[in-house]
Amino acid sequence: MKDTLHVNGKLGSENYLMEIKTTNHTVMVDEPISIGGSDQYPNPAQYLLSALASCTAITIKMYADNKGWNVGEINVDVKMKEAISSGKPRKKIVKAVQFENPLKDEQIERLLTIGSKCPISKLLEQPVNMEFEK
Repeated sequence: MKDTLHVNGKLGSENYLMEIKTTNHTVMVDEPISIGGSDQYPNPAQYLLSALASCTAITIKMYADNKGWNVGEINVDVKMKEAISSGKPRKKIVKAVQFENPLKDEQIERLLTIGSKCPISKLLEQPVNMEFEK
């Protein structure tokens, strides 16, 4: 199987402070003080939700630009909640999108539909096989 995306993470001597390298960028990840981190950087779950928020907004913006719709600023609020499904606790992600400029209801509905099809949304909604490489 060919790699389509690759990052590398290094956890050093400082509790839970991790350096992540992508092809062209370096970001830091941390954990809250309450569980032993220093809370200097977002935690992994916050990065996951950030990826979803940015992917949603970018996908919507690309579509709106293609249609010639001036949506203005796009604000995406993403929350992870606890939910019960079939009697079992599960995580639920809820997105809210607001547009700076007024739009018709049909435009908003179309943009939300397009936003729900962003690559990160699709990745999170389907089963993903994970394994450790030996």
